[in-house]
Amino acid sequence: MKRQLTIAVLIAVLLLSAGFAQAEIGVTDACQDQVDELLDKLNSDKDEYTAESRAEAKKHLVAAKANRVEPQKCRENLIKARKALKKGKWDKR
Repeated sequence: MKRQLTIAVLIAVLLLSAGFAQAEIGVTDACQDQVDELLDKLNSDKDEYTAESRAEAKKHLVAAKANRVEPQKCRENLIKARKALKKGKWDKR
C-alpha cells in the first residue's frame, strides 16, 4: 500500500514538473522568434548599421540562441543586441 502511494506521488510530481518545463519552453520560443526576426532585419538592412554594431549584435544574438533553456538570459542577450544596433545606427539626414 505504501509502495503504491509512493509511486503515485512520484508520478504526480513528475507530471507537474513536466508541465512547468513546457511553460518555460513556450516563453523561450517567443524569445527565439524575436532573435530570428532581429537576425533577419540585421541581414536585410546592413546599410543602416555600422559593421562594429552588426558584429556585436550578432555576438549577442548567437548567445541568445544558445540560451534556449534559460529565458531570462535569452531576453538579456536580445536586449544587448538591440542596444548595440541602436548605438551603431547610421544617422540618415
